This record gives sequence, structure tokens and C-alpha cells, in this order.
Amino acid sequence: LASSSKRSPCNGSVPNAMQRPADLIGQEVILVSFLLLLLVWFLNREFEVSYRLHYHGDVEADLHRTKIQSMRDQADWLLRNIIPYHVAEQLKVSQSYSKNHDSGGVIFASIVNFSEFYEENYEGGKECYRVLNELIGDFDELLSKPHYSSIEKIKTIGATYMAASGLNPSQCQDSNHPHGHLQTLFEFAKEMMRVVDDFNNNMLWFNFKLRIGFNHGPLTAGVIGTTKLLYDIWGDTVNIASRMDTTGVECRIQVSEESYRILSKMGYDFDYRGTVNVKGKGQMKTYLYPKCMDNGVVPHHQLSISPDIRVQVDGSIGRSPTDEIANLVPSVHSADKVAHGTDNSETKDVLPSAKKLQKEAVRAEERCRFGKATEKTDCEEAGPEEVNELTKLNISKSV
Repeated sequence: LASSSKRSPCNGSVPNAMQRPADLIGQEVILVSFLLLLLVWFLNREFEVSYRLHYHGDVEADLHRTKIQSMRDQADWLLRNIIPYHVAEQLKVSQSYSKNHDSGGVIFASIVNFSEFYEENYEGGKECYRVLNELIGDFDELLSKPHYSSIEKIKTIGATYMAASGLNPSQCQDSNHPHGHLQTLFEFAKEMMRVVDDFNNNMLWFNFKLRIGFNHGPLTAGVIGTTKLLYDIWGDTVNIASRMDTTGVECRIQVSEESYRILSKMGYDFDYRGTVNVKGKGQMKTYLYPKCMDNGVVPHHQLSISPDIRVQVDGSIGRSPTDEIANLVPSVHSADKVAHGTDNSETKDVLPSAKKLQKEAVRAEERCRFGKATEKTDCEEAGPEEVNELTKLNISKSV
């Protein structure tokens, strides 16, 4: 025991009590390192998840924002197609809108022979209204040009297109040209004539005739209702413009005397038509555009009288073109007198042919006027040939 107690400590091993703290420290270091790595991974994962969620939220927000903006633009587009832009801006501030205008221009453009074209028996008239929709769409496309930005489409009434100018105060502030918008409106009316001509040329067998009434003067514009808003104009100016259309002439623009004074100073040449009886106004002087040439031919458009009325230069109501063609053939009574007064068999043979030519002339004229020519050259060939035959017949009878 004494020898073992005297053994050198350098030759002996470290006690177990001294080895345990070192082992524990190493294990703790490893554990702490592992926990640190786990914490870093967890934080990194949490950051990645939050970043992805944030990115997904931003994408969803952008999509919703884009959708809302698209819906807002669509609503604005619909609103501006129902009412003018300057009126829509005013309605954002107040709940109502009405304004008096000292000099607004108004036109009514009617397709006078659309009722002859319309057939309800064929698909309930849907095909006919599809054709009308295409033509009205061409008018709207023409109106969308920047040159006609001062013109507002008011509405369509059946086959009648109504538009007005001078309703936006911001576009009528030029004191040097206070009636400039009237010239723009008149040019638009002329272009509507050209659009109808192009439509007839592109669509086989269509012969639509446009009749336009033009007037200007004081009027009132406003929005009616709080739901399904309706922008409209009122006043005697609007009523007279409507009468200029209903008493007008096919393929020509009829203007009132007041509008004639303004437009003639702008270089437009008119024909004085005479006086027309306007409901509520009595007799009114009217003028027609375009002006006839010396040979009586209307440039660019064929002059065709409205079937319900024909006003002569002196203001009296004349007979329709059908009656004039019928006058080329002697009446039945005069024909009977000729037949009884002479024994000429040649004259008796002429009477049935005269009646036949009269009926054919009337039918050809009606087909030409209403656009129902059975052949492409019906309006060009049938009428003149029959008139020549009838003229020869009258000459032979008078001799």
C-alpha cells in the first residue's frame, strides 16, 4: 500500500471525475451547433414561405387591380356611349344635368325606303334589322373620327339617325368661328350620303335612299332619370330639324332659311325649294343641297322626290313622279273619244298597248324609286324606253 501511494502522478491516468466535464462540453458544442443550424434553416424556411406568400398576394392584388380597372374602363366606356363625356364628368359632381345652348346644330337622317325592304315574315324581321344595324354601325364608325369629335349621336328612332353639334361648351369657345361646329355637322351629313352610296354598292341589290333634315338654333340638353340614363335635346330647333327631314327630298339635305344664311356664307350652294308647311310653324322657306346643275342633274346623288310629298318652287303641292309618267299616256276618256270619233283601226289597236305601257311605266318607276328593281338595269333602261314610246304615241295621236 505504501509503494502504491508513493507512485508518481505522471505515470498514473486522469481520474474519471476530471474526464466527464470535457466530454460534456464537446457534446454540448455539437448540440448547440445542430440547434443553431436547425434555427437557421427554420428561419430561412419561414422567410421563404412569407416571401412567397407576399409575392402571391402581390400577384393576386395586381390581378384584382387590373380586373377592377378593366371593369371601370368598361363602365366608363358604356357611360360615355350613353351620355357625352363632358356630361358624365358633370354627373360625377352633381346628380342632375341640364344646359341651354344658344346655337346647337341638329340633323335627322332617315332611310326612307327601309319600310319597303323590311319583311317580318322572313325570320321575324331579324335579317332586315341586321342589315340596318350594319348601316347604323357605319354611321357610328364615321362619327368616331377625330374630325367629328364635336358631334354627338343623340339616338336612333327606327331607321332615323339623330345627331347634334355645339353641345360641348369647351369645344365652342372660338369667338372667331362661333358656327364652326355647324360646318362640321354639315360635312358629316354629306359623308353620311357617301356611306349609304358605298353601302349600296357593296351590298347587292340594295338601293337605300337617305333623306336628311338640318337646322340650328337654341335648344336644351339634359339627362333624364337616375337609372338607365337618357341624354336628349329639346326645343323648336329640334322639332324643325325633324320637319326638315319628314318633308325633305331623298338623296338631298334640306335646311331651314336660318341655316341657309349661315351655310351659304361658308361656300355651300343650295337650291331654293320654296315654302313647306311645317306643323306648328306654318309656311317656311327651305333650301336643298346639293345644288342641281343647269341640266337639272343633281351631282353625286340621284334626285328622287319623296313619295308622300312634292313641293314645287312656288310652294304648291305637286303630283308624284308616278302621276307625271301616267300623264304621258292619254286618259281613258280621251282615248274613248278618239276611238268613237274615227274609224281608224290603227287607233283602236293603240289603246290596249297604251294602257299596258302606262301600267308598265308606273311599275318600273315604283320599282326604281323603292329599290325593288327586278333587274340590274331596270331603273336605267325600262323607264326611258317606255317614256320614249309613250311620247311617240302622243305625237301620233295629236297628228
